[in-house]
Amino acid sequence: FVVSQLAGAQRLDPDMSPADFMAAYGALIAGRDVVFYCSVGVRSSRMIERLADGLGAAQSVWNLEGGVFAWHNAARPLRNADGATDFVHPYNRSWGRLVERSAQIRTTP
Repeated sequence: FVVSQLAGAQRLDPDMSPADFMAAYGALIAGRDVVFYCSVGVRSSRMIERLADGLGAAQSVWNLEGGVFAWHNAARPLRNADGATDFVHPYNRSWGRLVERSAQIRTTP
């Protein structure tokens, strides 16, 4: 998340309960379209399932197919604390093989 993120993204605690999610983000998601994402879309899909009871306030809930790697591979915009970036964090070398634009891999912030 420090290396790159989608504009407007909020980092969630992966162990967050539905009640904690609603307390922290309920007002923010009310009536809005909400997109969850992770590296490839598996963990974010599981998080949506786990938080399902707390997502009712959203207008719609989506999981970004292919995650941030697919977003990056399509050369879509990413940000970090300094603004626009072309870099993505691959987690490790195995996951890094899914990043097509390997010159933009960054393993440290």
